Amino acid sequence: MTELMSAPISSPDLLLARRAVGGRAEAWEELLALYGERVFNLALHFTGSVTDAEDLTQEIFLRLYQNLRSYRGDVPLAGWALRLSRNVCIDHYRRTRRERRAAALSDEVLAHLPADDDPQAEAQKRQQLRAVYRGLEEMSEDLAEVVLLRDLQGWSLEETAASLEVPVGTVKSRLHRARIELAGRVASLAGARGAALAVPILKVEPC
Repeated sequence: MTELMSAPISSPDLLLARRAVGGRAEAWEELLALYGERVFNLALHFTGSVTDAEDLTQEIFLRLYQNLRSYRGDVPLAGWALRLSRNVCIDHYRRTRRERRAAALSDEVLAHLPADDDPQAEAQKRQQLRAVYRGLEEMSEDLAEVVLLRDLQGWSLEETAASLEVPVGTVKSRLHRARIELAGRVASLAGARGAALAVPILKVEPC
């Protein structure tokens, strides 16, 4: 009786994961509905292409399915799933970085960003964002990754540090250097008159 009373109660997250692992189609559909858009947005920022983001999203969900058995319910399923997703995105970014051309950001990606009521401001924002992605391609991996996670995805310093497996202080240091370097690159690429123009464009809505 004592053992029964002290047995842990399965959380809704753990029950959902177990149902999905057990082959329940409705459970997997629920996971897709809960996290599909957030995972796609994450993949989109790391790939810069809708087609590549769709392929990476499929890879992420395949990886999630393969690892669901290891989920124990001791952390929220959302955090567990997005941490795994970020790791897959970072691995993909590192693998494909040298293969990508830093020409121009896909119009499909820009179409997924919030529109501005002012057409002139919208055009300037898109021009700057193209320069941001091109600038990131020219920066070192460690600096580009903190910008992608912290500024473009909106993750906290702690989340960024956990994903990159470095101390928070290291993230702060890299982020400071990355923002300064990227601001200079964007100002040069976009023909802006001041580095201050490069900073606001980094504040994209998090997924």
